[in-house]
Amino acid sequence: MTRTESYTLAGFVAGFRWMPAGQDWTADLPRVVPTVSDCLAHFVPTDRDIEPWQQSLFEPWHRSFQQAANAVRHAPSESRTAHVLSMSVAATVATELATMIEMWIGDLPHPIRMNLAQSAAAPPGTILGFEVLGFDAGRFHSWLCYRLDTQTLDTLGIRPGDAALLTTLNDAQQAADMANNNHGTQDGTPEDVSWFPALITEHDIDEAVRSSPEPAVPPSVRAKRRP
Repeated sequence: MTRTESYTLAGFVAGFRWMPAGQDWTADLPRVVPTVSDCLAHFVPTDRDIEPWQQSLFEPWHRSFQQAANAVRHAPSESRTAHVLSMSVAATVATELATMIEMWIGDLPHPIRMNLAQSAAAPPGTILGFEVLGFDAGRFHSWLCYRLDTQTLDTLGIRPGDAALLTTLNDAQQAADMANNNHGTQDGTPEDVSWFPALITEHDIDEAVRSSPEPAVPPSVRAKRRP
């Protein structure tokens, strides 16, 4: 599925699979859906030491696997069923996503911005598939928020897998292109939402080193402390 394409790690989330409620608009979705979108899923609070004003800008994203795993470990006992997912993107998407984030947040050390600057791969894990995500002022919408999965099937003949994720980058890119091209139409999404394909991988938190050091911050993405 991904052998001919290299992917850059963007970030990690620690939270729960989305369980669509019994509503009309979700009736045909799988019972459980993995997603990195906080529009749909609930995520556990970050465990790293960040200033209060940064929380609303940076969460739910973690820069490292260790940080995300520690957030699960330190969460209340009822949250221990949470899992860790990573989002990775193809090289061309990485450049575009980094530009979008910098246009939104400037030189602040957002976890995704810092990871993209490193151009490193995600650690080993179980590849779940591709989610089509839409970036809008710091939020990442899922394609399921707008039921782009049904439009993709009706228009392109591309059917998601059992977990409402796509199986190939090509399929996910076609879905993202369709959504971006449909801005301003009756079935389109808001103009400010930029859609792109993302590779979603699940990671076993028991494989995370509990005392791993904080990742180094490249000089080019170090931000001055906000007064």
